[in-house]
Amino acid sequence: MTGYTVLATRYRPRTLDEVVGQTDAAAVLRAALTGNRSAHAYLFSGPRGVGKTSMARILAKAWNCLVAEGPEPCGNCSVCTSIDESGDCLDVVEIDGASHNKVENVRELIDTIRFRPVEARYRIFIVDEVHMLSTSAFNALLKTLEEPPGHAKFILATTEPLKVPETIRSRCQPIDFRRLDAPEIKDRLLVICEREGVELPSGLPERIARHARGGLRDALSLLDQLITYGNGAPTVDDFERLTGRLAPELLHQLVDDALEGRVDAVLSASQAAFSRGARAADLLDQVEEILRGVLVTVAGGQAADRTPEEEVSLAELATKADLDQVVAMLDIMVEAERRLRQRHDERLVVDLAMLALARTRMLQPVADLLAGMAPGPAPARPAARNKPARRAEAAASAAPAPKSAPDPAPQPASAPVADDFSQRFIEEAARTSRTLRLELKRYRSIRVEGDELILDPPEGGGSAAFDLGSAELRKQLEAAATIVAGRPMSLRVEVAGTGAASKPTAGPRPGAPPESVRAPTSGDRPAAPGKADKTAPSDDASIEQRILGDWPGSERVDI
Repeated sequence: MTGYTVLATRYRPRTLDEVVGQTDAAAVLRAALTGNRSAHAYLFSGPRGVGKTSMARILAKAWNCLVAEGPEPCGNCSVCTSIDESGDCLDVVEIDGASHNKVENVRELIDTIRFRPVEARYRIFIVDEVHMLSTSAFNALLKTLEEPPGHAKFILATTEPLKVPETIRSRCQPIDFRRLDAPEIKDRLLVICEREGVELPSGLPERIARHARGGLRDALSLLDQLITYGNGAPTVDDFERLTGRLAPELLHQLVDDALEGRVDAVLSASQAAFSRGARAADLLDQVEEILRGVLVTVAGGQAADRTPEEEVSLAELATKADLDQVVAMLDIMVEAERRLRQRHDERLVVDLAMLALARTRMLQPVADLLAGMAPGPAPARPAARNKPARRAEAAASAAPAPKSAPDPAPQPASAPVADDFSQRFIEEAARTSRTLRLELKRYRSIRVEGDELILDPPEGGGSAAFDLGSAELRKQLEAAATIVAGRPMSLRVEVAGTGAASKPTAGPRPGAPPESVRAPTSGDRPAAPGKADKTAPSDDASIEQRILGDWPGSERVDI
């Protein structure tokens, strides 16, 4: 019984045109062969499984073909046949740098360089994973690599070019190989399946291509395994069983639960994935992959390498996602992957990541917290240090009593407004901005008088996150009020504490100081020491008062 040859070996490229996704590298080598300007040493660098060794063998055939000259070898002569089929050509020597990494191995190689080729034009040395050579081995190779005999050529291949000494890299002509795109791998898989008489179901080629992470050899190895496992008819279920990856609908539900803050559901989904045999790295990779798609969709783009069903799923998730929330979730995934490389308890790392994902909905910007814009009750465990109750009471009694805010202006009887009008207006106006929603909730009243929407700001104003005098923002708020009220509405913003309306187009410039603050001029007389105005509280005092209001019992700690 003849042995079986795997797909990755049987469909290894034989010409430059057959190397998938490396058109730039092939163009450089083809131009060098055509113009008879080939270097004596090349350094092929790139990820695994993208065609470095295959390209080295093709280049060796082009140099040594007994029939053809130039970039296209004949593929039928004894030299081409021996390189393609067995790789035991006497004039082409392939060395594994991982197992021949000592200085003695390099010295033996140098001794064989003196002998001229047996039947070909050049004696070619292909060193795979050359970065595995020891320092002494690299040093022994320097002189020979710089000035080899005229009949000798070197092709060094590596997946980690930065580990190759600069002295070696400077003596070689570098050729970079890129990671393949998923569509390129998918098209190659379909061609091979057509030749093998294997039919792949819809969606399976795309999943295999994405799982391969840009390596065609990895994709072909997985395809070989799926064909064997499925008795010539692989399915999507076979792919999920062999790789331990979640089904798309389960992954969609996990991310949906995370976006909605359902902690128990997210933890249950991760446990179910482990029970199906999923690896921690694969689970994190899947969640990160779909979150990247949600991020691109929320930002207004379209995620690449997705099936039509996946695009619909991403669009549905994007309607529930906030851009800042998705960015925070991706940061959590990056940190979890870093921890996974440092720890052995994979389940703990994944559970912590899933828990953090579900809690991103509770995050609030620090600037909003300092501005007193955080909605809802104070957290159970404040960030500041708690002291005994009597100290908190003393701090509260020592703090100056805030001025009582005037009652909001009464609404006219001619324009009754439903109790939930302000809430519906805020949700409509701040549909895409959490900060604007918090800013609007700070206003004392949002009411309707006739065809006017009136915003009554809080007493004392505070640091506003938005300029409500901006024409663009006014237009947005008026459009939201029109939708909620069902008739055209105009916006009027009252001046804090006075009840007077601001001008429709006024609005301070962003970053400009208040009108009551004037920059000092050369004619101003400095205030005498001890005569400073003590009526207006400092910014630090006002911020401290707001923090004490949000977290009773807190104490300021100067660091």
